[in-house]
Amino acid sequence: MEAVEFLKMSRELLKKMSKCDLKRDDYEHIEMFEEYARMRCRGDKVDYILRVLSEEYDISESTIKRIVKRLSGEVR
Repeated sequence: MEAVEFLKMSRELLKKMSKCDLKRDDYEHIEMFEEYARMRCRGDKVDYILRVLSEEYDISESTIKRIVKRLSGEVR
């Protein structure tokens, strides 16, 4: 399959991703986001969660905040 064929097949999905500000590599952060959500449901404080996940995933706390915001958004 040529790259253009793949893009044609994925066009609608890519448009939706673009509209809701998802990045092409956000799939890499799904597990981290799910862990963030579990910790919030347990009642952990956001600052604590950010510190723990930052160390575990070697990502800055501000990057985690941006990822969580993107992945929490509604897809329209």
